[in-house]
Formats: sequence, structure tokens, C-alpha cells
Amino acid sequence: MALNRWLLLAAIIGNCLVVGLSFAVFGWNAEGAGVATRSTARFAIAFFLVGLAAPGLKRWIRWFPDPFGLIQAFVAAQMIHFACVALLHTLFAPERFHLSLGEIVITVIGFSLVMAAGATAVPRPGLRFYGFAHVLTLYIIFLILAADYREHPVKILRLMLIPVLLAMLLRHLPRRRERSLGANASS
Repeated sequence: MALNRWLLLAAIIGNCLVVGLSFAVFGWNAEGAGVATRSTARFAIAFFLVGLAAPGLKRWIRWFPDPFGLIQAFVAAQMIHFACVALLHTLFAPERFHLSLGEIVITVIGFSLVMAAGATAVPRPGLRFYGFAHVLTLYIIFLILAADYREHPVKILRLMLIPVLLAMLLRHLPRRRERSLGANASS
């Protein structure tokens, strides 16, 4: 449980540092807000990818953090990203409020998916729906990331598809086979 608190603190403090550095380097303006928005999203994605891979990695590395702690850290980091989105489209917008209907729909859906991932992250053994909803939410976020990075306008960022796909592959690692004492004794 203490590790999960450290993960949350790392996500929050780390992404706040990303915001601060973005504004310090690019200025308290639309450019700085744009950099902060993009950078906070990428920082949060790192927690998501490790959290997505965590069930498989935990089968091989016993001390690996619990998947729910990593997903909650992703949610915390993503909330800072959403705050940057709000800053970008309000305080630094060329007009009063600068979001099209499509952008509002995408933001509401993204926010809802992230909140659902966080709300269903902690396992509830008696409630199968929670587990199903959590996995479904993670897979939808995974598919959005895979589709986005596959077609990303910045060609070098298309390479992010590799860690996205790797996280899903690692999630499904089979259980590590323990060698029996008899096999070790005969060697």
C-alpha cells in the first residue's frame, strides 16, 4: 500500500514538474500551454503502459507494483493533463472559449474513460462486473493509443506504437514455471 502512495506522489509531482518546466522554457503563453498539454499526456501514458503490462510482469517479477496502483497513478497524472487542456483552451485561447463540439466530445469521452479506469482499478473479488469494466476500459484506451500513434502526424512519434504494443504483449505473459525440487536435485 505504501508503494501505491509513492506511485501517486511520483505521478503528481512528476507531472507538475513537467508543467513547470514547460512554462519555464516556453513561457507563460499559448506555446508553453501547448507544450505542457502534450508533455503531461505523454508522461501519463508512461504510467498507463506500465500499468497495462503489470499483470504479466507481476507473474515474473514478484516485487513489481500492483497494476491498480500504476493505473491510479496514470489517472492522477492524466488529471494534471486535463487541467493543462483546460488552461490551453480557456486562459490561452485566442477567443473566450476555444473548443469545437468535436473536441468537447473527445475530451468528455477521454475524461470518462480515464475516470472509469481509475474507479474500477482496485479489484473487487465479489463483483465480476468491476473486473470486466476495468479490462474493457483499459483495452479501449489501449486501442485509442495504438490508433493515434499509428497515424501520428509527427512521424518519429509513430515509434511510440512499439511500447504501446509491447505493453499489451507483456500483459499477457504466461505464468513463469517454477522448477520443481526433483528436477533441480537430478541435475
